[in-house]
Amino acid sequence: MCRLEGGIRPTFLLGFALLFRLTAFQMEPLFSDDLFRYRWEGRVAAAGLNPYDHRPAEPKLTHLLEPRVDAKDFKPVYGPLLQSLQLALVNLGGDRNLNTMKWGACLADLLLCWLLWQWLPPNEKWRWIAWAWCPLGLVEFWGMGHHDAVMVALALAALYAAERHKWPWAYALLGLAAATKYWPILLWPYLARRGNWRWAALTPLVFALCWLPWLTDISENAKYTGGFVGGWRNNDILFGAILSLTNSLDAAKRTSMAIIALSSLAAALFSKSPRQAYWTIALSILLVSANVHPWYLTWILPLAVFHWPWPVLLWGALAPVHYVVLIRWRQEHIWEGLTNWRWAVYLPVFALLMVQIVRRRYVGNPRS
Repeated sequence: MCRLEGGIRPTFLLGFALLFRLTAFQMEPLFSDDLFRYRWEGRVAAAGLNPYDHRPAEPKLTHLLEPRVDAKDFKPVYGPLLQSLQLALVNLGGDRNLNTMKWGACLADLLLCWLLWQWLPPNEKWRWIAWAWCPLGLVEFWGMGHHDAVMVALALAALYAAERHKWPWAYALLGLAAATKYWPILLWPYLARRGNWRWAALTPLVFALCWLPWLTDISENAKYTGGFVGGWRNNDILFGAILSLTNSLDAAKRTSMAIIALSSLAAALFSKSPRQAYWTIALSILLVSANVHPWYLTWILPLAVFHWPWPVLLWGALAPVHYVVLIRWRQEHIWEGLTNWRWAVYLPVFALLMVQIVRRRYVGNPRS
């Protein structure tokens, strides 16, 4: 097989990427209970019930209960496409083998890797390493099994189609992405303005079709869904400042949501490419939300293959420090999402960001 720029063999990149993933697949999900939540929701659906109508704490569902499911008083919040995926994985054997519940995330990550490889120009394939060997992605998708992989793969596939002006595919894939963890719908105004608007109705149509098997009253679920924006604080960045200025949790939540909505509008009006629109919205969500789990960084890290934003790469490298909160959680069942350890992540990241801003201001704009 031919060598890439710099004499790197593709088999070297691909081989180690696969080896790292198979190694991570053997990990126990020690950093998150999400995989157990996925299996519980899949079990409820397999029992002929609608997961959106039930809580793990309900006495009548004790025979389906997962011991490691936290937040037992809350109804499910994941999108309908993920409910269908969880049901399929349980039926495929996930009820007996927890690793089977990782298959959705693993297959989505393989699709994402293939997509990024195809997306990169021939002389820049070596940049693929920025995601293919990214430890955070390996652990969160192949070790912890987070379904964010499905959302990211579908959202970036929509961007890939948009860049090639395949608008029916772009809008349909965006509808599927929005049916996972919702926020990709914020990209719809950009596609509707910059793309072929005649196909724009495909996004809400596909999103609605994903809901058909799970239709029910989700008003209570929706309240909890907004929790990551302003319901509880966990490793937040700017939310604390917003809270201080508004002096009200509800007002801070509304302000954060308004900023996120404005980021969608700004992306539609000013972004020069689908990838820039995605960066604008995803980074805005991470910066102003009250809850920033380490695996949320996987929303943006795959795009590092196109240009290496060193502050973001450093952020991804340091994000596992946030897991220090699990020590007290496992020992005393007390969650301290605002430990000072978060500054060990954010201070270096913002320091590097300031260095880059100064360099661009006084040295120019060197290629990353």
